[in-house]
Amino acid sequence: MPVKIILAHADISRSRFYGYLNGSGDLAMSRLLSILEVIHVSLDEFMLYARSLKGINGNMTLQQETPLINEATVESALQTYKQTKDVAAIATAVTQIKTHASEESAGKLLKKLLPTVRNVLCKRHYFSIIDANLLLDVMDSLRYEDLQTILPFVRKTIMQQQASQQTGLEMEITRQQALLTVIYQYTLRAFHEQASADTKRDFELVDSLEPAISDWYTNVIRKLMTVVRTLAVADNEYEARVEYNNILAAVYAIQPQSVWNNYERLMHNNFNDFKTYTMP
Repeated sequence: MPVKIILAHADISRSRFYGYLNGSGDLAMSRLLSILEVIHVSLDEFMLYARSLKGINGNMTLQQETPLINEATVESALQTYKQTKDVAAIATAVTQIKTHASEESAGKLLKKLLPTVRNVLCKRHYFSIIDANLLLDVMDSLRYEDLQTILPFVRKTIMQQQASQQTGLEMEITRQQALLTVIYQYTLRAFHEQASADTKRDFELVDSLEPAISDWYTNVIRKLMTVVRTLAVADNEYEARVEYNNILAAVYAIQPQSVWNNYERLMHNNFNDFKTYTMP
């Protein structure tokens, strides 16, 4: 979206706007809300993104206490959603469960949330950052039939996002990364479920995208989709293994060690496990 439209809608000068983006000034809440409105980002999405940046970039001197995750946490999240229809409370509870709860208690707590989460996601026609991350957190717990209901609207959101000319905004890049990860995980799941006919449109969708060169993560997803196609469609294990190992080598060479585990999980740790999951 052209910056001049944002400036006009928010009634703010160019210098003030860029000063805020560069961290050298503040904005009145009314102007911030006007900017979010014109770029079609909710306040909840903005705050979730801001909190994620704070966690990544903040120099924290005190270790945060691990939040207490129990049935009361789940009930509170469900009650908040029932009253407000705001999915942020449920998304936060799911993230906390997956991050801090023991494996045994996590299963029990997620089971209480899952019916509501499934109902929310299966009725979504447009996926925000919160929705996309929530879907990623629970994909393994959803039935394949649920994913078949959800994925058409994930694809639709990606295409609308590409057409909106907002893809250069950092928040939109973050959302695209989450949605493409959903597509990638769904593709693996489809082959795992021996439903390869469901994957053709997703290979075409990912091929059609033109991510920014600097968007490392999106390019990794594109390359991993190529590995899946080489392995499961072309049935060329040798080439797939070479492509896979090249991606992993690039991760180790370019990305900081602090994020290696994220990529290893994404790639199922090694090629043999990746192959076993994709082609059981």
